[in-house]
Amino acid sequence: MNQVQSFWEGKEPCWEMNDCTPLVRAKCAAFLHPEKPCWEHEHTRCEELLGVPKDCGICRVYAAYHPSQAAPASC
Repeated sequence: MNQVQSFWEGKEPCWEMNDCTPLVRAKCAAFLHPEKPCWEHEHTRCEELLGVPKDCGICRVYAAYHPSQAAPASC
């Protein structure tokens, strides 16, 4: 069986760092697809549900875990 490795292995996931509720997590691409970091998803659930703009350059999760800490073009 081929298991996908989580990007968050050994790290505190964004949904925990941001204290996301179970309702938000249930429909969040970052939570449902942990094989890649939150900033690689087109939209975040916080952005869609709560109106929190996706600005990776000021995000503490991005600052903690992105290797270059340079905002990607998709943000």
